[in-house]
Amino acid sequence: MTGELVPRPGPYDGDDGDLTSEHGRLADVGAFRTGSPISRWALSRYLVGRAVASYIGWALFGLAVALVGLGMLLYFVGPSWLGVLVVILGFGVLAVRALLATLLRRLTSVGRFGELDARLRALVGDTRKDVRQELRRIGLPSRVWTMPVLVVRLAGRRRARTLELLRGFDVARVVPAARLDELHLLVISRLTDPPR
Repeated sequence: MTGELVPRPGPYDGDDGDLTSEHGRLADVGAFRTGSPISRWALSRYLVGRAVASYIGWALFGLAVALVGLGMLLYFVGPSWLGVLVVILGFGVLAVRALLATLLRRLTSVGRFGELDARLRALVGDTRKDVRQELRRIGLPSRVWTMPVLVVRLAGRRRARTLELLRGFDVARVVPAARLDELHLLVISRLTDPPR
């Protein structure tokens, strides 16, 4: 298991009660940050990618369904040419949705874990709300309607700055502690043993 010791904030006065065992006095080593820097980075990319893809995917799907429904209504009630045009626009939104999903998967490593991807999805289950809170904490767009801005930043001129802010993403604030160790082990195993 990889990790790093994080010093406990504040002075240590040495009086925490009886911290002894059969081997002598126990030392206070502070908190333990799970995973290596690379596994934390890979896991944060995965979590952000999942959340952004989910929000944008559902929003664009809803917009496409609304446009197709409006187009069908216009076809039967109003000018049929306008109805057909709106339906084509709805299918265009679905095409943009597919294009954005592909771009996001590529930029954020979603789907690159092969057979481990199903286990990763099960472990991070309902973290989208927490991912949004963490994105807000580090200064990135986090609202449902501003997620496309995050995608534009990842693909555009501000990519370097956005990736720098994403390095401050704290996975421990998003994933329950009971699942964090296994997630880091899965990520490390994928990073050290790529598929053939």
